[in-house]
Amino acid sequence: MRTTVELSDPLYRRLKAAAVDRGVRGFSPIVEAAVAEYLDAEGERRDIVRAIEDAEGAWTEADVAEWEDARRRAWSGWKTDRS
Repeated sequence: MRTTVELSDPLYRRLKAAAVDRGVRGFSPIVEAAVAEYLDAEGERRDIVRAIEDAEGAWTEADVAEWEDARRRAWSGWKTDRS
C-alpha cells in the first residue's frame, strides 16, 4: 500500500543516508521495519502498564517491607550505592 508521510529535513537526510548504507533503493523497507518495531514496542509498553495497574494494591505493607529489606541486603554487596 502506498501512502504519504511528511518528515523533517534532518530526518529525511538520515533516512536517505540509512538507505544508502544498506544498499536499498527507496525507503519503504526501512520505514516499514521502523513502524513495525514501534508498534510492537507500543503493544509491549501497554501490556506492562496494564500489568502494573492490575498489580496496584496487591502487596501488603509487610510485603513491601520484606522486599525493601531483601533489596537492601542484595545491594549491600555492590560496589556502588544503589539506594
